[in-house]
Amino acid sequence: MRAVLELSAEVYTAILKHLLRANPKSEEAGFCFAERTAPERFKLLEWSLVASDEFAYRSLYHIELTDHCRAKVIKRAHDLKASLIEFHSHPLSQQVEFSSSDQSGFAEFVPYVWWRLKGRPYAAVVVGRSSFDSLIWTADPSEPDGVLLLKAGTRMLEPTGRTMSYREDYESREV
Repeated sequence: MRAVLELSAEVYTAILKHLLRANPKSEEAGFCFAERTAPERFKLLEWSLVASDEFAYRSLYHIELTDHCRAKVIKRAHDLKASLIEFHSHPLSQQVEFSSSDQSGFAEFVPYVWWRLKGRPYAAVVVGRSSFDSLIWTADPSEPDGVLLLKAGTRMLEPTGRTMSYREDYESREV
């Protein structure tokens, strides 16, 4: 599955500016709240960047949000009747993909968000200096079923697809 998040070029630029600082000291994060306008289309309603005091831990290789931050973004998505889309950065990565710790976090967080938001899709985007990767959960909170493309203004931006490709390769070897 290939879904699309539509957002303005200005918002996309602002998100990247926050996530990819000139001299990064840690990963950064933010969230988009999106309306599902068609089975594979989402439109940005609102966005929120994670402030420094909303991290329980962060470094150049790992972040962890406070319980308060997680509750706040889930509540906002609930109030907007929106899907939640996580953005975070890997500022030093040459090959952008989700880390094993990212994927471990998804195994716990996505089913919880899915339950709280009554089955609304969840997506995650990780950005680096030259590209991004993404995953989306639309049918099952325990397994992503595709990637999320970004339509920033008139530009259609494609994820690397590395994480989904690795997951599919791994699953085919298990059979």
